Amino acid sequence: MKVCIATSGKNLEELISPNFEDAAYFLFINTRSNKLKVVKNKGTVANGFTAAHLVADGQPDLVICGNIQPNSFDFLLVSGIKIISGIFGITAEEAIIRYRTGKIKPVEVRIPPSGKGRIL
Repeated sequence: MKVCIATSGKNLEELISPNFEDAAYFLFINTRSNKLKVVKNKGTVANGFTAAHLVADGQPDLVICGNIQPNSFDFLLVSGIKIISGIFGITAEEAIIRYRTGKIKPVEVRIPPSGKGRIL
């Protein structure tokens, strides 16, 4: 599984960024091989779609982040990416551990057949 974590720095010891769109870096971790790819964020809150597109291009199965703007959330969701948001004050490494042990889980969202709106 490929996990993307929005962080303030370039390694797993960095804290999760409070805002997805303002994260300094996106860490892409292959949870099977523990291979890490670091991508510098070029987006901002004002231009959140840039961050969401950048992450979607990396094709993760899951994104772990702090706050996330609705447009970014919807874009990632429609791209088939699961999302765990609202995670604060822990490192990227701790987030991976919590995910693996089931302490944090993706948001359960269903997209109606019409494609309009979402059901949480």
